[in-house]
Amino acid sequence: MWVDRAGGAERLDNVLASHSLNQEALRGHLALYRAIMFGPSPLTRAEREAIAVVVSAANDCHY
Repeated sequence: MWVDRAGGAERLDNVLASHSLNQEALRGHLALYRAIMFGPSPLTRAEREAIAVVVSAANDCHY
């Protein structure tokens, strides 16, 4: 695997696994995700997911 990861991070997606060597970065990534997807917002959950799909497609992400 090209992504260095901490022991026990084998089941994480590569994006999260890349942060596994820096626990503070991993916690920050998860906190940001939760705030964006589940925090107060005028956008619905479906709208947030749609935006995420468009951003992933624009970045040529395959997950």
